[in-house]
Amino acid sequence: HGVHLVFFLANVYLFDLTKEFLMQKIHKYFTYVFNPKSFEYKRIKTILNSYCKLEGNSTEGYMCCYFSPEWKDYGLEYFGENKVLFDFQAPAVDEDKQIVISCQEFYDIVYKYYFEYARQHSEEQEEIMRLLAELKNKLSVKQ
Repeated sequence: HGVHLVFFLANVYLFDLTKEFLMQKIHKYFTYVFNPKSFEYKRIKTILNSYCKLEGNSTEGYMCCYFSPEWKDYGLEYFGENKVLFDFQAPAVDEDKQIVISCQEFYDIVYKYYFEYARQHSEEQEEIMRLLAELKNKLSVKQ
């Protein structure tokens, strides 16, 4: 039984490391999107509007995000209700990786970056905050 426990703990530890690594990639993605020099920066409101429709997005083809209903529509292996899947491909990672996070985790990340953007861009604050409220309702999450 001791060998099984060690193997189990090793797998849990590796999973935690992988999830932490991939969560860092998610944050790196949003840092890239919100960099005024990036192509994605021009699409900030378009991306948030897409999220409000539960439509994911892709950046430069190496990082994609999909919502549960959207993934199901593609007829691919389903990853569960109320989830968001991030798909990372080279050069973002050494080998292709996917991470599934809850809608709450997703909203918390999105809120952090968009709230800071709205704070710095008062002329867009009202629209960004309205879209964040819409996304919150659509995802059925808490603040």
